[in-house]
Amino acid sequence: MNISQDLNSTESLVLENGLRVLVIHKPEVDTCCVSVSCKAGHFFDPADCPGLAHLLEHMLFMGNEINPEANGINDVVEQAGGSINAWTGTEFANYHFQAHAQALPRLLPAFAAMLGLPHFKQERIAAEIQSIDAEYQYKRKDDLRRLYQIHKETANPTHPFAKFSVGNELIFNQFPVNTLQQMLRAFHQQYYCAKNLTLCIYSPFSSSQLMPWIEGSFGRLSAGSAAELTLPPLYTPAQLGTQINIEPLQAARRLIVTFALPALHLDISSKPLDFISHVLGDEASGSLFAYLKAKGWASNLIAGSGIEGQNFKDFNINLQLTESGLAQQNEIINAVFYVVELLKEGAEEDWRLQEKAKLNQLARQYDDSHKPLQAISELAELRQYFNWHEIAEACSSETLTKQSLCEALAYFTPANMRVKVIAQGVPTTQNCAYYDAAYAVEPYSEQQLAAWQSPTPVNAIFMPPPNPFIGDSYTLCKNESKFALPQQIVTNKGFDFWFCQDHIFNVPKGDIFVSFDIPSLAQNIHQVAAKRLWLAALNDFLQGRFYRAEIAGLHYRIYGHQGGFSIHTRGFSAQQGQLLNHLIDAIKGFTPDPQTFKQVQLLQCQSLHNTLLNKPINRLFSRLSVLIQKNTHAPVEMLDAVQHCQFDDIRRLRDRAFDYYHVDGLIHGNWSSQGAQRIVDSVLAQTASAKAPPLPRPVAKLPVSKTLYHEVACEHDDAAVVLYLQAPSNDIQDVAMCMVLEQMLAGSFFTTLRTEKQLGYIVGTGYVPHNQHPGIAFYIQSPNNAPQVLLDHISAFLQQQTSEKAFYEGYWPHIQRNLLKQLQDVDINQSMRSQNIWQSLGAGDPQLNTNQRIAQAIESMRFSDIERYATDMNLNQTFGQLVLFAPGKFKTMNVTNDVCIPNIADFKSKVEFYL
Repeated sequence: MNISQDLNSTESLVLENGLRVLVIHKPEVDTCCVSVSCKAGHFFDPADCPGLAHLLEHMLFMGNEINPEANGINDVVEQAGGSINAWTGTEFANYHFQAHAQALPRLLPAFAAMLGLPHFKQERIAAEIQSIDAEYQYKRKDDLRRLYQIHKETANPTHPFAKFSVGNELIFNQFPVNTLQQMLRAFHQQYYCAKNLTLCIYSPFSSSQLMPWIEGSFGRLSAGSAAELTLPPLYTPAQLGTQINIEPLQAARRLIVTFALPALHLDISSKPLDFISHVLGDEASGSLFAYLKAKGWASNLIAGSGIEGQNFKDFNINLQLTESGLAQQNEIINAVFYVVELLKEGAEEDWRLQEKAKLNQLARQYDDSHKPLQAISELAELRQYFNWHEIAEACSSETLTKQSLCEALAYFTPANMRVKVIAQGVPTTQNCAYYDAAYAVEPYSEQQLAAWQSPTPVNAIFMPPPNPFIGDSYTLCKNESKFALPQQIVTNKGFDFWFCQDHIFNVPKGDIFVSFDIPSLAQNIHQVAAKRLWLAALNDFLQGRFYRAEIAGLHYRIYGHQGGFSIHTRGFSAQQGQLLNHLIDAIKGFTPDPQTFKQVQLLQCQSLHNTLLNKPINRLFSRLSVLIQKNTHAPVEMLDAVQHCQFDDIRRLRDRAFDYYHVDGLIHGNWSSQGAQRIVDSVLAQTASAKAPPLPRPVAKLPVSKTLYHEVACEHDDAAVVLYLQAPSNDIQDVAMCMVLEQMLAGSFFTTLRTEKQLGYIVGTGYVPHNQHPGIAFYIQSPNNAPQVLLDHISAFLQQQTSEKAFYEGYWPHIQRNLLKQLQDVDINQSMRSQNIWQSLGAGDPQLNTNQRIAQAIESMRFSDIERYATDMNLNQTFGQLVLFAPGKFKTMNVTNDVCIPNIADFKSKVEFYL
């Protein structure tokens, strides 16, 4: 969804009780998205109960006057083919759902009752305290959450940002449950009122159609009063001009330079921070990042993020440092201030502001990201600050001026700066509350701040020149009916290329995929490790060369896969063929130098090491892919292979790689067949050695009638279990049945094991295919239960479902209807359609009818078929079963040798594979 494209279809309304409503009328869509913003974030928590707003958010899902059951609203929305969620932020809480449009008349009353008529039953309060505590425990070893808490402790203690926002068992249990119930009711009565809410609806219905439903649902809310929020400064003077050292758990070296600004993000008409981020975040030659990278000090830079509210905005420059960069902090900060000085000078050059305005206009005009739920949630929050006229005016025009830019830059001073240094081994003096992360705060000297106020010039840094990749016009090709579906325009022993023209979205954009299957990059883990390092060095080499193409809407990605690597270009179709040619030339000609090799090796080792510190459930799903897919390797093994890789290995790999390989490709989008043929001919000329057949993607065939077990060691206290059930084949019937069973069991599994039994914060199911081979996963991560207990609960749940025939037989029509709707859903933008066509070709479906065939199988299913299939699955008669577990602080599972997988390589050497 693009707000600027929907200005004429948006109407602003206010109900008699004061509820502000935005209606976005899109007759062509068949889904609806609804979002409510409530000015009731954690800033409004009482001082003695931090986290109360978060607990209230949970409780609104735990039953109300219309749907009294816990998670009843979830069931209602899911039966309408949708999903519902919420979050609690600083100033606002947000509740949002999406579903089939025809269900909106019955969903709005249920949604309004959830927000306005909650039950707050005491037994549910006690249960949700456990749920929130599990969420808190789950995040205790999350470095981002630890950093956030230190941020709070080093801000103004009288500002509500300083309050702990999550809540936990210790905080909530200091109150009797009946007292907590009264506190929740009082908080709800005060803040969940019409004048404190904004509602945004995106649907095919006009305002005249919607108004009776809206008034009937939300008109009953009490008017109340809009919440007042008077905020002191976010930081005291003593908290600025300081350095904060933080020791992380993961291997990391980061420098975050933060400027404390007023609420400049709410200057929605001129958006000065957008331009400042554009220049500070530049990666091309002459940029701050290019300079730091050439010095060997930094490997990544992101500019512009940071917390924000009604009177504050943090502007962050977030740098990933090398070991030598960590010792050059003062020089790096000097370079930042030198760029700020260049920005002040650049504000005097009109063409710079005009070029940025044109880039913004192109982004608005041709934006096809189409994420309406996210967009309306942001719009609902904007409506808390502005009326619709102000929002619409800001979206339709570009008014950045020299004055607004210079006024914003005036806040970018050393005295208005905070610097976080995040690295293992930094000096620390204290530990933060709740997360026990070590940190220290020390002020910079007056001499140092004065030196940065007049930075030393850096000759290697200069303002960017005009962007050569911005086109003068973007035209559409004529439709050619022959290419409405993919057509193979070149095929030979080592080269297959397809073309499909976009006949749906009518945008001057497209996608090109080129995949290289290279035996010498995929035969063993040492080759894969060398490939990983080579691709990392290659992407590092290309980063600055094509950054301005990225800014102008020409994007590329080069990534490894099981058989070799792929190139994916996307965006405006003009000049995309040239970009692809440049990339292939660079790939074939590039060899890293020893210094770059060493740097990317260190970064890859750091990245792999950090994956070993991921949450247990993430580790288990990663290991599942490793065990099932023959050519996938575990991070712990890859780390060892990368560490032992030598520079000469990279050179030998590159020299051999292009002797013998296979190329697959697709062009989809705004090209004529002649234009596509020219691109393919050019690629063909660059890949004359493509003589090999494509490489297979084998999938392990799990044995039937016995369950295999595999333990994954994790540095985390929580236990976790994944039960993976592998279907007997990848034919359409098995795919359809797996989809149906996962959907049927998902809601009950979550409600039974998380909401009722409170086994853990992370509880769920998933349809999990590997290389098109279907399967189902059931998973739990728990701070309170050993893996055997979790597995017993999963097994008991599955056994119990065989006696719930009446429930599932009544539920089946909803599941069938929702799955058919999902399978019939059209792609929401051109790039998504490109991705789906590419995946369909990889699955051997050039007619793009796999979803149609699955839908036909689901449509013809009888409940008795599903019942029989589920029984066979439960009895382990047809499905392979694999249990992955991480013990955490608990006792490990007792598993006999005949069903244990102690060694990945040994398992793969003995198991059969589906080819």
